[in-house]
Amino acid sequence: MIYYLDSLDEDHSGPEATHVPWLIDHFGGMACSQVNIDTCKAYVAARTTGAIGHKPVKQATAKRELETLSAALNRAWKAGKLDRPIAVWKPGTDEQEARWLTRDEAARLLRGALGFTPNGFDADGRVTAYARVAKPNYHVARFILIALYTATRHAAVLGLRWERNAHSGSVDLKEHRIYRRGTEERETRKRRRPCPIPDRLLPHLRRWRRLTVTGPTEYAGETIQRQKTGFDAARRLAKLGGDVTPHTLKHTCITWMLQAGVPTWEVAGFTSTSENLIRRRYGHHCPDHMENARKALSRRRG
Repeated sequence: MIYYLDSLDEDHSGPEATHVPWLIDHFGGMACSQVNIDTCKAYVAARTTGAIGHKPVKQATAKRELETLSAALNRAWKAGKLDRPIAVWKPGTDEQEARWLTRDEAARLLRGALGFTPNGFDADGRVTAYARVAKPNYHVARFILIALYTATRHAAVLGLRWERNAHSGSVDLKEHRIYRRGTEERETRKRRRPCPIPDRLLPHLRRWRRLTVTGPTEYAGETIQRQKTGFDAARRLAKLGGDVTPHTLKHTCITWMLQAGVPTWEVAGFTSTSENLIRRRYGHHCPDHMENARKALSRRRG
């Protein structure tokens, strides 16, 4: 595992680093050949009951940690440090439909970031009036708009700078492009590839460029690593549930594009997401989803 972390990045700042202590707790005393279905199942049981770690975790969390173990073993094998590949068993997890926002919910969330809360609803549940009850968090509103329009991940949005640099993404207002990673950052499984700036976002970015120093989501002139408190405050003011998280904005962007009829391969390229995942998790939002199957069963037979 240490070899794997060293081969990833000098600062070990990715999510894989948080998986390693628990993996070592269970597998640290074993030889690689002892990684099998039984020891992997025992790991899942230990993590989900709290026998390993500070508290019990969900099965999906244990699965992600085993994926890190698998990646580490695969890298060691490819580097010639193992004489054969080692298979890592992982539990199956039911892939639930991703939570996404309707246009009305997105508007409520954005207004929540600006200090407004719904103050009236019509018979269909649509907001008819708002009341301002808090000070605006402009950096949260900017984060929401960028994530909604580009499906860029939470940390990558917060890391955006106005100038191209080595260690974080940037906004190029001349070329109308967002670079999701720095010039010296390596590509990872997160696929932080560039995307064009949508026309509806561009005027906002130009205005924010005049109002900020380092990047669009800075706070008090400084870039921030997380804005969970501000986002949660906006969500509560918008009267949205706890299932709405910063990652929901990525799901929303993908869903809206598919509902608008954008081909899956184009959505995948724009959002820097694999097309296989787009089809598997969001494909039912496509207007023609299962249309060929419906037509086939509707044909008359001779």
